[in-house]
Amino acid sequence: MAAGMEVSKQELKEGIEGRAVNIDGAAVAPIELETQTRAVGVIIPPPDIRAIVDKTATFVARNGPEFEKRILGSEKNNAKFNFLLPTDPYHAYYQSKIAAFAEEAAGGDAAA
Repeated sequence: MAAGMEVSKQELKEGIEGRAVNIDGAAVAPIELETQTRAVGVIIPPPDIRAIVDKTATFVARNGPEFEKRILGSEKNNAKFNFLLPTDPYHAYYQSKIAAFAEEAAGGDAAA
């Protein structure tokens, strides 16, 4: 290292713990990145899972969120029902199906 560019162990520790330090040892502003944390689109599940999702969404739209809670309790160890969890990639598809089936049911009742 060139003279005057040495970084003490204390400065290095402070740089790691609280501030960013560039390779020359000078303090630099930390970089803040904006990340996307919300789903952009809906991932459509494969046909075998889609059949389960659609059938479950039909029952939940008809019987309400209590029915979903019962399924979550009884099928918590069944990977085929992971779409019930908000962290699952197919959860957005499931939610959209519940909304579609509920709207369809409401529209059907209005026409009767």
